[in-house]
Amino acid sequence: MTVDEIKQNVSMRDVLAKYGVSVGRNGMCNCPIHGEKHPSMKVYADGYKCFACNSAGDIFKFVQEMEHCDFKEAFLILGGSYEHKSDRARDIAKAKFDRQRKLKAQAELNEKLFRKYLMGAIDLCYWWIQNRKPMSDDWCYAQNMLPWLWHVYEIKYLEGEEVEEANVFRRCKEIRQRFITV
Repeated sequence: MTVDEIKQNVSMRDVLAKYGVSVGRNGMCNCPIHGEKHPSMKVYADGYKCFACNSAGDIFKFVQEMEHCDFKEAFLILGGSYEHKSDRARDIAKAKFDRQRKLKAQAELNEKLFRKYLMGAIDLCYWWIQNRKPMSDDWCYAQNMLPWLWHVYEIKYLEGEEVEEANVFRRCKEIRQRFITV
């Protein structure tokens, strides 16, 4: 892969994850370069900036800092190659890269849709509980579904584990049909 292909295919968060660094929702994390225990590094889509040690740069600069190496070695660590390819091999590599990019974009879209459905079902249950007659069938259904929905949310987004998304989509769809059509 070339430098541009690596930059398009590998995000700063991906590189940090390989080094075991977790990034908070606000984009801040503990700086692994100088080893501070408090979040001082801001992570951007294409780079980072540590406000404590003033280290800043892109994914290549970060790998250089972590591995104490030059750009060439960081490039190779991130999956780059210096071999000369024929036009056909370059076209095949570009097609593979394009497929990977499309798959990644589709996965991100699916993730946004999943979160939207889950949060929408939670909101509907809360609305139904607050605005409907207690102890009615739908009120009881909402009361029973809410803990399960929050459990799914905690597993997926707080613990970072996988959930059976097809089942969750089906249940969220049932909730929408039950409460929106009434």
